[in-house]
Order: sequence, then structure tokens, then C-alpha cells
Amino acid sequence: MMDRLWKVTVSSLFPNDNRVESVYEGHHPDDAAACDAALTWKAIDNGGSSIDRVERFEEIG
Repeated sequence: MMDRLWKVTVSSLFPNDNRVESVYEGHHPDDAAACDAALTWKAIDNGGSSIDRVERFEEIG
């Protein structure tokens, strides 16, 4: 199976009730792998200080 390009929008909620949306793009075999990669990226990027969730995802290539 070939990897396809996915776009995943992640919403991060911080302790001060600030919400930030980020977009992750990457090549993955399916939507589950793309969403997992996006959530891992945000967890590392935010240092574990946020609650992250996938808002939407789409195959773009």
C-alpha cells in the first residue's frame, strides 16, 4: 500500500482556556496513521501542556 498525503487539523486546548488550531500534513498509509502522527506532533510541540484533538482530516494527494 502506498502512502498518501493527508491534511489533519488539530485543536489544542491549553490550561489558560486558550484554544489553538494547527494543521499537520504528512504521508501516511491511512487516516488513522495520519491522525496519530498529528496528535503525537502536537503533544511533543506543546510539551504535554495541552489537550489535543483531531478536528478534521482529509486526503489531499
